[in-house]
Parts: sequence; C-alpha cells; structure tokens
Amino acid sequence: MAAQVQVSHEVHGSGTFPKGALRWGYFFLLNGIAFAIAVGIFVALLGGDVLDPYLRGSYDWLLAHPGVTSFLAFSPLSSSLLVGWGYSQRARKRKKAEAERLARAATGVLPGAA
Repeated sequence: MAAQVQVSHEVHGSGTFPKGALRWGYFFLLNGIAFAIAVGIFVALLGGDVLDPYLRGSYDWLLAHPGVTSFLAFSPLSSSLLVGWGYSQRARKRKKAEAERLARAATGVLPGAA
C-alpha cells in the first residue's frame, strides 16, 4: 500500500488561477485605505504648529551633538553592511559544508561517521 503524500499548499500553473473583479476590488480598497492614512498624516502635520517648542528643543540638542546626527545619518548604511555580512557568512558556511560533503563522498566516508 502506497503512502499518501499530504501537500500543505497547492501550486497553480501559469494563467490557471481565476482572474476577476474581486482582485481589483481588494487592490482599490487597500489603496484607498493607504491614501486615507497618508492624507490624515499630511493634514495632521499641517496643523502641527503646537509641536514647535518640543521640536525646537530636539533640533537644538541634535545641533549640539553632531556625533549623534552622524550616527543617525549612517545607520541605514551600517545596517545594510551588517545584513550583507550576515548573508556572506551564511554563504561561506554553505560552501564549506558542500565542500566537506563532496570530500566525504570522494573518500567514501558515510555522513555522520567519525
């Protein structure tokens, strides 16, 4: 008796998924919600003059601490370098494991055998 394979997902072939107005409806609904949020933020910032005293203090503090502003300016670059370094480490480990597997296969040593 053959064991049944249980699939946790279904893959549709190219062009076989039904198209319809429902997909466009969600597209316009979600874009409408995003537009309403963007307009709300814009309108809230137009009337934000009451925040000026607090923002002035933050601005003056940042001007007095150029190291903090430099760190804030370069933090996206630092983050992307850190992420790139992490991916390079992952690739190096994968290549090393593959080389070890090929070396074991060439010598006839079974995986897991010490």
